Order: sequence, then C-alpha cells, then structure tokens
Amino acid sequence: MKAIAIISGGLDSSLAIKAIQNQGIEAIAAHFLIPFVMHDENSVYSSAAAKFAQRLNAKFRLIVLGDEYLEILFDPEHGYGKNLNPCIDCKILMLKHAKKIMQEEGASFVVTGEVLGQRPMSQHKQALATIARKSGLDGLLVRPLSAKLLPQTIPQEKGWLKEELLFDFEGRGRKRQIELAKQWGIEEYPWPGGGCLLTEAHFCSRLRDLMEHNQCTLQNIALLKVGRHFRLSPSFKLIVGRNEKDNSTLIALSQKDDICFEPAGLPGPTGIGKGCVDENIKKISAQIIARYTEPNQEVKVSVRLPAQDKYETFIAKAIDDSESRRLMV
Repeated sequence: MKAIAIISGGLDSSLAIKAIQNQGIEAIAAHFLIPFVMHDENSVYSSAAAKFAQRLNAKFRLIVLGDEYLEILFDPEHGYGKNLNPCIDCKILMLKHAKKIMQEEGASFVVTGEVLGQRPMSQHKQALATIARKSGLDGLLVRPLSAKLLPQTIPQEKGWLKEELLFDFEGRGRKRQIELAKQWGIEEYPWPGGGCLLTEAHFCSRLRDLMEHNQCTLQNIALLKVGRHFRLSPSFKLIVGRNEKDNSTLIALSQKDDICFEPAGLPGPTGIGKGCVDENIKKISAQIIARYTEPNQEVKVSVRLPAQDKYETFIAKAIDDSESRRLMV
C-alpha cells in the first residue's frame, strides 16, 4: 500500500512520513515550492525535504506552484492570517495537487505533519476539517501526529493503520516531537518557523506595494527577496543590491525592459529600475546609488537603458537620508 506524504523538510512532516513507514506503508514524499518561500539552491527547507526522502528511500516528487498560487493570494476564500498568509487556502491548494498525485501513483491516502493546535489559523479542529473537505480528501487525509485526537479516517477504520502506532500530539510545544525524533534517529531538521515570507511583516509591506500598483508578477515577487526597494513613482520602482550576491541576483533576474544603474569605476551596488522612467527618476535613482557607494562625495553613475548597449552617465550626490527613508518600501 502507498501513501502520499506532504513533506516540508521540517520536523513534523519528517516524523509523519516516518510514522507511516513504520506501519509498512510505502510513502511517496511530495514537496511544494511556492513563490513566497526562500527556495533557491541553498534553501534549507527544500534541500532538507529531498535529503530526508533520500535517507528513507522514499520516492520524491517536487511540485512548483506559481501563477495558480497568486490566484488564491489575491482573493483567499478563507482570509489571511496575521499578515498576507492565506494558510487555509494554501493547504487546500497543495492537497488538491496531492490528490492528483495519489491517483497517478496508485496510492490510497494522503499524510501531513499537521499538529492539532499548533498554528492558530489553520490547525484547529474546524480548519483541519475544512481543509480535508475542500481538498476532496475527506476521510483520506491522515495526520499521524494528532490522529488519536481527530475523527477517524478511512485508513484507520479499515485497519490499514494501527491505532497504537499513531499519536496524540497537541499544541505549539515541540518537546514530544524532539524526543520522538531522537528515538527514531532523525537529525539535522530546520528549527520550527515555517519559512513562509507571507508571515513576515516587512516582506508583506513590499508585497502590498506591488499589489497596490498592479505589478504583482512572479518575476517581481522574486525581486522582493533581494536588496533594498524604493518606490519613485506609481509606475517606477528601483531595487538596489546590498552586497555582491544581491548584485549578481538582480542582474540575473533583470529583464530586457529594465534599466541598470551602477557606479562607474567604483565598487558599489547594482540598481535595477522597473517601469516608466523620465530624467528626474534617473537622477533620483543615481542619487540613491551614490548613497550606498560614497555617501560623502559625488559619484559617477552609469545608466544602461532598456534593450540597448548605450549608456548614460550622471554625476550624482548622495540622496538625503530622510528622503531615502521616505522612498524606501
């Protein structure tokens, strides 16, 4: 018998997949990437998920959610959490995909690492029931870590799962999970925290700015994770690198219609401008670049225009700190 196990790479989902395997059931690990999790090549969550699946000899499925995720972000049926996190709708979307994978793989049910009462929005009894029903997995969604506290599922009723090998974990504490991890030899898992940027107030202020200016594309969202952001007009935004890694990322993520700002002949930040530009905006952008290059002297700033090899040069004095703070998102 097979089960699809949603695995984040964190502790709870790792314990859930192990709990199912301990019952002699083959677990296929499904990991979801969404635009609001830091999931580049160094992501602790995506790499941990893949490594854990490999250690358990579990088949690993990676599912990328892009524009489909943005649809629920803009208008979540079940609302937001503290910031812009549509946790219930997010879980439903992932589990709808898990149901499809279940059918493709010939699996019998789906497993998650959810713990009753651990998350205030999405892990109380009513929310857990809603998630199961709306995803089309009512009766086929097993939460092994809290199964003894929740209504019985079909796998329990039919005896596919032994009750004595399920658990009654509840609440935000992780002591019992950590003890179980030691017992099962599970190590090197990320400390609980989720990793979802939609729960972070500063990131969400940047995201709201995009939403308010109708600029919410996957490419622009990727840029929200990098550098300093300045709103110079309703139609123009400047992103400035904080370090060499940021500079490289900004260049890699830039598009042909973007404007590139760099100090000429000096080490300093790269700036990527997006949107409609005029001479005043070019000047202000150059002043911002100067602020993070040589704040106490004039700086020559090179401006590469969209889809051209032609450059313009501005001699810019650093923007005033108070004006910089006013423009920063």
